[in-house]
Amino acid sequence: MTDDELQPSRAARSARVEQRWKIQAAVALGLIALLIVVAMLAGDHGGTPSASPAPPPTTAPSVAVQPNDLLAFSIAGAPSALAATIGGADAGASAAVVVPPDLTFVMPGAGEMSSDRIQDLPGDQVQLAVSNIGGAWDGHYATMDLDRFGGVVDRLGGLTVDLSDAYPAGAEVLGPGPTRLSGAQVVSLLHTRSDDTASRFADVLRAFLATSPTMSPTDFASTDDPQTAATLLAAGETRVEIMPSEVVGGSVLSVAQPDLDGLMTELFATTPPQRAEVRNGNGSPGVGGEVAAQLIPAGFRIVLSENADTFDHATTDVVANGTDNEAAAATARDAIGVGKIVVSQISSGLADVSVTVGQDYHG
Repeated sequence: MTDDELQPSRAARSARVEQRWKIQAAVALGLIALLIVVAMLAGDHGGTPSASPAPPPTTAPSVAVQPNDLLAFSIAGAPSALAATIGGADAGASAAVVVPPDLTFVMPGAGEMSSDRIQDLPGDQVQLAVSNIGGAWDGHYATMDLDRFGGVVDRLGGLTVDLSDAYPAGAEVLGPGPTRLSGAQVVSLLHTRSDDTASRFADVLRAFLATSPTMSPTDFASTDDPQTAATLLAAGETRVEIMPSEVVGGSVLSVAQPDLDGLMTELFATTPPQRAEVRNGNGSPGVGGEVAAQLIPAGFRIVLSENADTFDHATTDVVANGTDNEAAAATARDAIGVGKIVVSQISSGLADVSVTVGQDYHG
C-alpha cells in the first residue's frame, strides 16, 4: 500500500473541513442567540428599579378631539377640588385630566381663584373654569354631588380601584393596590382632606370610567346635555393624568407650563392656546366671562381678567402685542364679533392679545 493510499483524498479532506466549519458556525450562532436571550432578561429585570411599572402603551388620537367630545366634570361636597376634563373616545383614545386641588388659576370675569371653589360654581361656570385651566374648550359639562356619586358606585355593585398608595380614609386605611370599595368608602376616600386628593380622585375616576357606567339624568346636579354627558362618562378604559403643577413664589400652586399644554396635546391632539387678557371697559356685569366663552373655543386661554381703568370705553380694542400676533388679534376680533385691532410694537410678556371690552359689545 502506498503513502497516497493511506492519506484521505483531497475531496474527502475538503468535505471534512466544510463539515467542521458548519459545526463551528452552528455553535457560534447558538452562542449569539443565548447572549441575546441573556441580554433581554437583564433588560427586563436589571437596571434601576422604578417605583411602579411602566404604564401600558396608549394610542394618541389621530385627529384633534373636538369640543363636543370633551366634558368638564366636577363633583361637589368635598373640601378639595374634584374636577377634570374627560373625552376623546370618538377620536380613538379616551383620556381624562384631573385639576389639582388648591390650584390658583384665572377665572374669567372674576380674576384669580382657587380650584377648590370650582365645585361652588354653576355648571356653565364650571365649564368655563375647567376649559380655561386646560386651554381647550370643553363643549359640555356635568356636575354631581359626592353622596350621589357614592350612590352610583353602589348601583354598580361597588368599584375595584387600583389605589396607588395607602390612603387614610375615616377610621380605615385603604390600599395600596386593587381594592374593592363601596360607595361609602369612595365618599370617605374623596372627602378626606389630604395633600394627595388629586391622586385619590385620579385612581377612583380611572376605575369609575372603566366600568362604562350607565348614568341617568337624575344622577347629575347640573348638565347642559344629560345624554351626551352620560355617553362621555361611559368611555370605558381611560388614561387618567393629573395636570402638571408647580409652586410659584414659595406658596402659590400654579399649572406648570409648557408641561400642561404638552400633555393636552398628547392626550387630545389640541393646539396650545394663545394667551389673552380681557378687561371690562363698559361696566357690564359678567362681560369678562361672556367674552372668555367666545375666546376659549377660538383657541385662547385667559391669563388676566380684570376691570379696565374706566367703564366709558365706547369701542372694543383688540391689541396685538407685537407684530407677530396680528393674526391672533384678528382671530379674537372675529370670535367676539366687534373690535378695532391695534398693533403694539412692544411685545407683552404676559399675553399675545389684549382685549378691552367697550360699549359696542353686546354678547
